[in-house]
Amino acid sequence: MMLQLNLTNGTTMTIDLINDSFVEAWAQRVVKLKLAKTEHAAIGSSNDTYSIDQHHYNIKELCRELPIQLKSVGLEVPAFFPSLNKLIGFDTATYQHYMNQIHRWLVFCMLRTPYEIDGTDYIPNNINDLFDNDFGGMLHVLFTLNQLVHNTECEYTSPGANTFPSTNYGKTMWDQAFQEDDKIGWAKDLNYKHLLTNNNHDVWLAKRILGKDFRECWLDADDPSYQDIKNIGDILHYCFEVDPLNNDSEFYYSKEFKQWMNKHNRSTDVSEIGRIPLGNIINKPADIEHVMNTCSIESLELV
Repeated sequence: MMLQLNLTNGTTMTIDLINDSFVEAWAQRVVKLKLAKTEHAAIGSSNDTYSIDQHHYNIKELCRELPIQLKSVGLEVPAFFPSLNKLIGFDTATYQHYMNQIHRWLVFCMLRTPYEIDGTDYIPNNINDLFDNDFGGMLHVLFTLNQLVHNTECEYTSPGANTFPSTNYGKTMWDQAFQEDDKIGWAKDLNYKHLLTNNNHDVWLAKRILGKDFRECWLDADDPSYQDIKNIGDILHYCFEVDPLNNDSEFYYSKEFKQWMNKHNRSTDVSEIGRIPLGNIINKPADIEHVMNTCSIESLELV
Protein backbone atom coordinates (compact mmCIF):
# COMPACT_ATOMS: atom_id res chain seq x y z
CA MET A 1 0.00 0.00 0.00
CA MET A 2 1.23 3.51 -0.87
CA LEU A 3 0.31 6.83 0.69
CA GLN A 4 0.80 9.92 -1.46
CA LEU A 5 1.54 13.30 0.10
CA ASN A 6 0.39 16.15 -2.13
CA LEU A 7 2.54 19.16 -1.33
CA THR A 8 1.97 22.90 -1.47
CA ASN A 9 4.58 23.30 -4.24
CA GLY A 10 2.52 21.09 -6.59
CA THR A 11 4.74 18.02 -6.25
CA THR A 12 4.17 14.73 -4.44
CA MET A 13 6.02 12.37 -2.16
CA THR A 14 4.97 8.74 -2.06
CA ILE A 15 5.35 6.60 1.04
CA ASP A 16 5.82 2.86 0.68
CA LEU A 17 3.93 1.81 3.79
CA ILE A 18 5.00 -1.07 6.02
CA ASN A 19 3.03 -4.20 5.17
CA ASP A 20 1.14 -4.60 8.43
CA SER A 21 -2.50 -4.53 9.48
CA PHE A 22 -1.92 -1.75 12.06
CA VAL A 23 -0.28 0.50 9.44
CA GLU A 24 -2.91 -0.36 6.82
CA ALA A 25 -5.73 0.60 9.19
CA TRP A 26 -3.87 3.82 10.04
CA ALA A 27 -3.51 4.74 6.34
CA GLN A 28 -7.13 4.05 5.48
CA ARG A 29 -8.22 6.35 8.29
CA VAL A 30 -5.82 9.29 7.80
CA VAL A 31 -6.92 9.93 4.21
CA LYS A 32 -10.41 10.66 5.60
CA LEU A 33 -9.28 13.15 8.26
CA LYS A 34 -9.02 16.90 7.71
CA LEU A 35 -5.42 18.07 7.86
CA ALA A 36 -4.23 20.75 10.24
CA LYS A 37 -1.42 23.07 9.18
CA THR A 38 1.83 21.13 8.86
CA GLU A 39 4.19 21.99 11.70
CA HIS A 40 7.86 22.39 10.80
CA ALA A 41 9.76 21.09 13.81
CA ALA A 42 13.15 19.81 14.94
CA ILE A 43 14.53 17.84 17.88
CA GLY A 44 16.63 20.11 20.05
CA SER A 45 17.52 23.74 19.51
CA SER A 46 20.62 24.90 17.66
CA ASN A 47 20.97 28.66 17.60
CA ASP A 48 24.28 30.12 16.48
CA THR A 49 22.85 33.65 16.58
CA TYR A 50 21.77 33.52 20.20
CA SER A 51 19.53 36.54 20.88
CA ILE A 52 19.88 37.69 24.48
CA ASP A 53 17.09 40.24 24.02
CA GLN A 54 14.63 37.68 22.64
CA HIS A 55 15.62 35.16 25.30
CA HIS A 56 15.03 37.71 28.06
CA TYR A 57 11.70 38.69 26.50
CA ASN A 58 10.57 35.04 26.54
CA ILE A 59 11.68 34.64 30.17
CA LYS A 60 9.78 37.77 31.19
CA GLU A 61 6.66 36.51 29.42
CA LEU A 62 6.90 33.18 31.25
CA CYS A 63 7.49 34.82 34.63
CA ARG A 64 4.61 37.23 34.05
CA GLU A 65 2.12 34.56 33.04
CA LEU A 66 3.15 31.84 35.49
CA PRO A 67 1.60 33.33 38.68
CA ILE A 68 -1.42 34.74 36.81
CA GLN A 69 -2.32 31.49 35.06
CA LEU A 70 -1.68 29.30 38.10
CA LYS A 71 -3.69 31.54 40.43
CA SER A 72 -6.67 31.33 38.06
CA VAL A 73 -7.04 27.61 38.85
CA GLY A 74 -5.95 27.70 42.51
CA LEU A 75 -2.26 26.86 42.09
CA GLU A 76 0.86 28.75 43.17
CA VAL A 77 4.31 29.05 41.63
CA PRO A 78 6.38 26.23 43.20
CA ALA A 79 9.02 27.40 45.66
CA PHE A 80 11.89 25.79 43.72
CA PHE A 81 11.35 28.12 40.76
CA PRO A 82 13.82 31.06 40.74
CA SER A 83 12.93 34.72 40.43
CA LEU A 84 13.01 36.58 37.12
CA ASN A 85 16.27 38.34 38.00
CA LYS A 86 17.98 35.05 38.79
CA LEU A 87 16.71 33.35 35.65
CA ILE A 88 17.96 36.16 33.44
CA GLY A 89 21.41 35.91 35.03
CA PHE A 90 21.88 32.15 34.56
CA ASP A 91 24.05 30.61 31.88
CA THR A 92 22.05 28.49 29.44
CA ALA A 93 22.93 25.14 31.07
CA THR A 94 21.75 26.31 34.50
CA TYR A 95 18.70 27.92 32.96
CA GLN A 96 17.81 24.66 31.18
CA HIS A 97 18.04 22.84 34.50
CA TYR A 98 15.25 24.99 35.94
CA MET A 99 13.20 24.69 32.74
CA ASN A 100 13.47 20.91 33.09
CA GLN A 101 12.16 21.18 36.64
CA ILE A 102 9.22 23.50 35.90
CA HIS A 103 8.31 21.49 32.81
CA ARG A 104 8.25 18.29 34.86
CA TRP A 105 6.22 19.98 37.60
CA LEU A 106 3.61 21.03 35.04
CA VAL A 107 3.49 17.52 33.57
CA PHE A 108 3.27 15.84 36.97
CA CYS A 109 0.47 18.21 37.95
CA MET A 110 -1.36 16.94 34.87
CA LEU A 111 -0.59 13.36 35.86
CA ARG A 112 -1.44 14.12 39.50
CA THR A 113 1.75 12.32 40.48
CA PRO A 114 4.18 13.31 43.29
CA TYR A 115 7.21 15.31 42.15
CA GLU A 116 10.00 15.56 44.70
CA ILE A 117 13.04 17.82 44.69
CA ASP A 118 15.48 17.35 47.58
CA GLY A 119 12.87 15.41 49.54
CA THR A 120 10.03 17.91 49.12
CA ASP A 121 6.93 16.99 47.11
CA TYR A 122 5.82 20.05 45.15
CA ILE A 123 2.52 18.68 43.87
CA PRO A 124 -0.29 20.29 45.94
CA ASN A 125 -2.19 18.02 48.33
CA ASN A 126 -5.47 19.21 46.81
CA ILE A 127 -4.51 18.58 43.18
CA ASN A 128 -7.40 16.11 42.68
CA ASP A 129 -9.89 18.62 44.09
CA LEU A 130 -8.58 21.30 41.72
CA PHE A 131 -9.11 19.02 38.73
CA ASP A 132 -12.56 18.01 39.98
CA ASN A 133 -13.46 21.67 40.31
CA ASP A 134 -12.25 22.77 36.85
CA PHE A 135 -10.79 19.95 34.75
CA GLY A 136 -10.78 21.87 31.47
CA GLY A 137 -9.35 24.99 33.03
CA MET A 138 -6.54 23.08 34.71
CA LEU A 139 -5.49 21.39 31.48
CA HIS A 140 -5.65 24.66 29.55
CA VAL A 141 -3.44 26.48 32.06
CA LEU A 142 -0.90 23.68 32.37
CA PHE A 143 -0.61 23.20 28.60
CA THR A 144 -0.36 26.97 28.04
CA LEU A 145 2.45 27.32 30.56
CA ASN A 146 4.17 24.23 29.17
CA GLN A 147 4.30 25.93 25.76
CA LEU A 148 5.68 29.14 27.28
CA VAL A 149 8.46 27.09 28.87
CA HIS A 150 9.32 25.59 25.46
CA ASN A 151 9.30 29.07 23.90
CA THR A 152 12.10 30.17 26.23
CA GLU A 153 14.24 27.20 25.12
CA CYS A 154 14.37 28.18 21.45
CA GLU A 155 16.91 30.99 21.63
CA TYR A 156 19.97 28.97 22.61
CA THR A 157 21.64 25.70 21.64
CA SER A 158 20.41 22.74 23.68
CA PRO A 159 22.98 22.02 26.40
CA GLY A 160 23.26 18.33 25.48
CA ALA A 161 24.05 19.05 21.82
CA ASN A 162 27.82 18.93 22.29
CA THR A 163 27.65 15.39 23.73
CA PHE A 164 24.76 14.01 21.64
CA PRO A 165 26.04 10.67 20.23
CA SER A 166 24.92 11.36 16.68
CA THR A 167 25.57 13.92 13.98
CA ASN A 168 22.49 13.27 11.84
CA TYR A 169 19.86 15.18 13.81
CA GLY A 170 18.36 18.62 14.28
CA LYS A 171 17.11 19.13 10.73
CA THR A 172 13.54 20.02 9.83
CA MET A 173 10.82 17.39 10.03
CA TRP A 174 7.08 17.69 9.50
CA ASP A 175 4.66 17.00 12.32
CA GLN A 176 1.26 16.47 10.72
CA ALA A 177 -1.82 16.69 12.93
CA PHE A 178 -5.52 16.90 12.10
CA GLN A 179 -8.31 19.40 12.74
CA GLU A 180 -10.54 16.80 14.37
CA ASP A 181 -10.17 14.15 17.04
CA ASP A 182 -7.41 11.86 15.82
CA LYS A 183 -7.15 9.44 18.74
CA ILE A 184 -6.55 5.82 17.73
CA GLY A 185 -6.95 4.51 21.27
CA TRP A 186 -5.18 3.59 24.46
CA ALA A 187 -1.77 2.13 23.68
CA LYS A 188 -2.29 -0.77 26.11
CA ASP A 189 -5.27 -1.94 24.02
CA LEU A 190 -3.64 -1.74 20.58
CA ASN A 191 -1.61 -4.29 18.63
CA TYR A 192 1.51 -2.37 17.62
CA LYS A 193 4.45 -3.59 19.74
CA HIS A 194 5.74 -5.94 17.03
CA LEU A 195 6.43 -2.83 14.92
CA LEU A 196 8.65 -1.06 17.45
CA THR A 197 12.12 -0.27 16.15
CA ASN A 198 15.01 2.17 16.37
CA ASN A 199 16.10 1.46 12.81
CA ASN A 200 15.81 4.43 10.49
CA HIS A 201 12.57 5.19 8.61
CA ASP A 202 11.29 8.29 6.84
CA VAL A 203 7.80 8.34 8.33
CA TRP A 204 6.73 7.62 11.91
CA LEU A 205 3.61 7.72 14.02
CA ALA A 206 4.02 11.04 15.80
CA LYS A 207 4.78 11.13 19.50
CA ARG A 208 2.06 12.61 21.63
CA ILE A 209 3.43 12.50 25.14
CA LEU A 210 3.18 14.92 28.05
CA GLY A 211 6.89 14.69 28.81
CA LYS A 212 9.85 14.21 26.47
CA ASP A 213 11.25 11.43 24.37
CA PHE A 214 14.77 10.15 25.02
CA ARG A 215 16.35 12.34 22.33
CA GLU A 216 14.86 15.50 23.84
CA CYS A 217 15.82 14.34 27.32
CA TRP A 218 19.49 14.02 26.33
CA LEU A 219 19.54 17.34 24.47
CA ASP A 220 17.94 19.12 27.44
CA ALA A 221 20.44 17.52 29.84
CA ASP A 222 17.43 16.11 31.67
CA ASP A 223 17.00 13.00 33.83
CA PRO A 224 15.70 9.90 31.97
CA SER A 225 14.81 8.06 35.18
CA TYR A 226 11.48 9.88 35.40
CA GLN A 227 8.29 8.26 34.09
CA ASP A 228 7.50 11.14 31.74
CA ILE A 229 10.53 10.26 29.59
CA LYS A 230 9.35 7.77 26.95
CA ASN A 231 8.95 7.39 23.21
CA ILE A 232 5.35 6.12 23.15
CA GLY A 233 2.52 7.85 24.98
CA ASP A 234 -0.38 6.25 26.80
CA ILE A 235 -2.69 7.17 23.91
CA LEU A 236 -1.82 6.69 20.23
CA HIS A 237 -2.93 9.24 17.65
CA TYR A 238 -3.17 9.21 13.85
CA CYS A 239 -0.85 12.21 13.56
CA PHE A 240 2.47 11.42 11.91
CA GLU A 241 6.00 12.69 11.36
CA VAL A 242 7.72 12.93 7.98
CA ASP A 243 11.42 12.90 8.77
CA PRO A 244 13.73 11.97 5.86
CA LEU A 245 16.56 14.32 6.91
CA ASN A 246 17.35 12.83 10.34
CA ASN A 247 18.50 9.38 11.42
CA ASP A 248 18.17 8.50 15.11
CA SER A 249 19.68 5.01 14.84
CA GLU A 250 23.19 6.25 15.61
CA PHE A 251 21.88 7.77 18.84
CA TYR A 252 19.88 4.76 20.04
CA TYR A 253 22.57 2.19 19.20
CA SER A 254 25.49 4.18 20.62
CA LYS A 255 27.40 2.99 23.67
CA GLU A 256 26.94 6.45 25.20
CA PHE A 257 23.15 6.13 25.09
CA LYS A 258 23.24 2.62 26.54
CA GLN A 259 25.56 3.70 29.37
CA TRP A 260 23.36 6.72 30.11
CA MET A 261 20.23 4.60 30.27
CA ASN A 262 21.92 1.95 32.41
CA LYS A 263 23.13 4.63 34.82
CA HIS A 264 19.52 5.74 35.32
CA ASN A 265 18.11 2.19 35.52
CA ARG A 266 16.24 2.41 32.23
CA SER A 267 15.95 -0.43 29.75
CA THR A 268 17.29 -0.13 26.20
CA ASP A 269 15.20 -3.03 24.93
CA VAL A 270 13.33 -2.03 21.78
CA SER A 271 10.06 -2.97 23.48
CA GLU A 272 10.70 -0.12 25.92
CA ILE A 273 12.32 2.56 23.75
CA GLY A 274 11.26 1.75 20.17
CA ARG A 275 9.06 3.96 18.01
CA ILE A 276 6.32 3.04 15.51
CA PRO A 277 7.48 3.33 11.88
CA LEU A 278 5.00 3.79 9.04
CA GLY A 279 7.11 3.60 5.91
CA ASN A 280 9.69 5.18 3.61
CA ILE A 281 9.57 7.75 0.82
CA ILE A 282 10.31 6.16 -2.57
CA ASN A 283 10.55 9.35 -4.66
CA LYS A 284 12.60 11.77 -2.59
CA PRO A 285 13.21 14.96 -4.57
CA ALA A 286 16.78 16.01 -5.27
CA ASP A 287 16.15 19.19 -3.27
CA ILE A 288 14.60 17.31 -0.31
CA GLU A 289 16.10 19.65 2.30
CA HIS A 290 14.64 22.69 0.54
CA VAL A 291 11.26 20.95 0.25
CA MET A 292 11.23 20.06 3.95
CA ASN A 293 12.01 23.66 4.90
CA THR A 294 9.60 25.44 2.57
CA CYS A 295 6.67 23.13 1.77
CA SER A 296 3.78 21.59 3.65
CA ILE A 297 1.31 18.76 3.11
CA GLU A 298 -1.83 19.86 1.28
CA SER A 299 -3.70 16.54 1.05
CA LEU A 300 -3.31 12.76 1.34
CA GLU A 301 -4.43 9.90 -0.87
CA LEU A 302 -3.87 6.18 -1.21
CA VAL A 303 -2.30 5.18 -4.53
